[in-house]
Amino acid sequence: MYELDSYMDVKSIVYLQAKKKEEVLEKMVQLSFDNGKIKDLNRFKTAIFDREAIMSTGLGLGLAVPHAKLKGIEEFFVTIGILADPVEWQAIDDQPVSLVFMIGGPDDRQQDYLGILSKLVLFTKNKERHEGVLKASTPEEVIRLFTTKN
Repeated sequence: MYELDSYMDVKSIVYLQAKKKEEVLEKMVQLSFDNGKIKDLNRFKTAIFDREAIMSTGLGLGLAVPHAKLKGIEEFFVTIGILADPVEWQAIDDQPVSLVFMIGGPDDRQQDYLGILSKLVLFTKNKERHEGVLKASTPEEVIRLFTTKN
């Protein structure tokens, strides 16, 4: 259950040049909207920024997982941002972030959200896979890393 590749596709992976966390979030929210993952751009953007204001979603190890669960989002999705240069995120380990997984989904499925989050964290705790995502030169390579069973 919670096969990560079922929540992502090549159109949802973006290589970013950004200087600030807010710029990363803006671009990833816009991509999620452009790909039809969300219907209300401003509502999702507000939810993402409000969540970030409560507490940083920087989990350490160069990883951030901004997220929002809202009524009106039909299914969970993951938008991936791979940053050319690390960005300050106020992560729990005080290290900048290079890899961002933005999760969006229905507001009434907390168990599913936790399952997806858990799988993402386990995936990226594996140093080889984490570095593989950062080194991948195409979205197709990134998806392959998530579909490879170890």
